[in-house]
Amino acid sequence: MPNHRPVNIGLIGAGRIGSFHAESVARRLFDADLVAIADPAPGAAEKLAARLGAPKAYTSVSELLANPEIEGVVIATPARFHTSVVVEAAKAGKAVFCEKPMALTLEEADQAIAATAAAKVPLQVGFNRRWDQAFHEGRTAIDAGKVGSVQLLRSLTRDPGPYGGDPAKTPLWTIFYETLIHDFDTLLWLNPAAKPVEVTAIADALVRPDFAGRGFHDTAVVTIRFDNGSIAVAEANFCAMYGYDIRGEVFGSGGMVTMGDVRRSSMTLYDNNGVSNDTWRRDTDHFVHGYTAQLASFVEATRTGTVTGPTGKDARNALAIALASIKSVSERRTVQLSDV
Repeated sequence: MPNHRPVNIGLIGAGRIGSFHAESVARRLFDADLVAIADPAPGAAEKLAARLGAPKAYTSVSELLANPEIEGVVIATPARFHTSVVVEAAKAGKAVFCEKPMALTLEEADQAIAATAAAKVPLQVGFNRRWDQAFHEGRTAIDAGKVGSVQLLRSLTRDPGPYGGDPAKTPLWTIFYETLIHDFDTLLWLNPAAKPVEVTAIADALVRPDFAGRGFHDTAVVTIRFDNGSIAVAEANFCAMYGYDIRGEVFGSGGMVTMGDVRRSSMTLYDNNGVSNDTWRRDTDHFVHGYTAQLASFVEATRTGTVTGPTGKDARNALAIALASIKSVSERRTVQLSDV
């Protein structure tokens, strides 16, 4: 056990994922204290703070950032606010953990990176898949040369069905900005010796065809070519009726690694209905270790100033793929990364 005191963390954004992060800090990290929560929705911060024993609750982000006790903040606001909150937090001298996507434009990404660099505070981004045991072991095998030269990669995200969202309230291009952004980061991370050079994407509304003409996409496939000739495919769908399905695969000249499993465990039931497995139904169940491990890494970064998790630059690289995908779908053509 370390002999240093816990790091004081503040949460900004008390929605679904913010509440889960707050619970991780308060109940699963022994070297961090959740000291404050901010959310502009009346009562949201107070309710969560009361449940988790956090002493302060605010409706103002600025008031939370003015609290001198807070050393690092976890930003889990809606994506359109991420960059401005990162910049404000950096100016307040707080270490920053920001949920993905860190920004919606490359200019915003550069602002976030520049602000944290100028303030000399850590900036870590929430790509939790890197912290999952299977994905971590896959990257270790790749680094050890066990698959040889990487040739083909695959990453997929299929959210559990039935789809319960409201397409009319879903921000434009969410499937690229907030869903496939995970796959883009994963593919870049699993192919560290190469740089992406071009993107081809297709997308449609197959879950909710009635919104096909209104800019809502619930199904997409993206192909990424790298400068060493390797090819990656990312796919996403918002309605997998069998569960929450997250998988990765890297094939190379010497072998292959696969990562992820929709099954909750290796237990298989054999009964009069046949053979079956229970499956994951929520991201916070499937990746509970990954979500916790990334925040543990951020707490250590807050203490030491050294980021070991995904950085602002990593977030910018994944965003570039997302923007190229949007351009490819909009213009129905292959897009060079240099044109984004």
